[in-house]
Amino acid sequence: MEYLTHIATFIAGLGTGWTLKVVISNKTSNSSRKTVTRQVNNDVGGDMAGGDIHKK
Repeated sequence: MEYLTHIATFIAGLGTGWTLKVVISNKTSNSSRKTVTRQVNNDVGGDMAGGDIHKK
């Protein structure tokens, strides 16, 4: 009977660890997506881009 409580505690610990990982991962990915960019008084002769521009 003692083994049953150890197994149940182990499974509960796995579930808690997985839940914390998911919560922290979601908060980290949500905060990294929220970026504020000010584009006031930007004078550009052509295209203003932060990455690759493919034109045809």
